[in-house]
Amino acid sequence: MANEPTRTSETARAPISRILVPHDGTEISDRALSKAEEFAESFKSEIIILHIVDDRFVPPSATLAFISDQATLEDAKVRLIKILKKGAELMLKDKMTKIKEKGINVRFLLAVGSPAEEIVSVSKQEKVDLIIMGSRQLKKIEKLRALGSVTRRVSEIADCPVMIVH
Repeated sequence: MANEPTRTSETARAPISRILVPHDGTEISDRALSKAEEFAESFKSEIIILHIVDDRFVPPSATLAFISDQATLEDAKVRLIKILKKGAELMLKDKMTKIKEKGINVRFLLAVGSPAEEIVSVSKQEKVDLIIMGSRQLKKIEKLRALGSVTRRVSEIADCPVMIVH
């Protein structure tokens, strides 16, 4: 028919072809990753595991350990971020190996910055269809204090659906 839209590669894609899983090394992130594996198996999706090194809150005591007579605070911060990234890379490679053994296409990305903003930025760059992330269940009083949580912020500003795993 003349009025039917032409199928483009975008409309022909699987409903969920890319899943982003922010992972901070916690058990709740592992639960989100397990849920992503279920979706990836069902939809033949790719999983992108993302670890963000939050450079806004480098602990002063950890930073001070890297300062020598000639080193500056900024140099110490850069060195500490490199160490944190290397540790995250080792953790993510281990998780990737286990997922690949199941026949799931998976890769990881590392970023440095504010976690919520980096997660949303990567989700746009990678054109993900779904973000699956963990969030611990908070008691009522903790919920009031946690209004700025990363998961909540991502769910508010992401352009794609966000599944929150408890």
